[in-house]
Amino acid sequence: MPMAKYKEKLLDEFETRSDEWTFADFERRLGEVRKGASYHDAKGIINDAHSVGKWPNTVKRYLLTNYRAHGNVSSEFSDTFREVCSSVTDSEKEAWGVE
Repeated sequence: MPMAKYKEKLLDEFETRSDEWTFADFERRLGEVRKGASYHDAKGIINDAHSVGKWPNTVKRYLLTNYRAHGNVSSEFSDTFREVCSSVTDSEKEAWGVE
């Protein structure tokens, strides 16, 4: 099933950003472009983006900023987070506080 256009547009927007955005910025922007959307919707979008193999910077930054803020990621992200972390360098892991 193809991804909804608003999701692709949101992911494209964050993929090209060069500032220090966080998962909260992504979730806030999602709520602006899709009224009634929540962090639960963001989780699905991030997992779908990873499954498709697109928007790697957005997926990585969303997950790492979420991890930094909470000290873990929710169970919905377990597989995606593990796969993303397998491609993160040791220095990046140290910088993000990933064990």
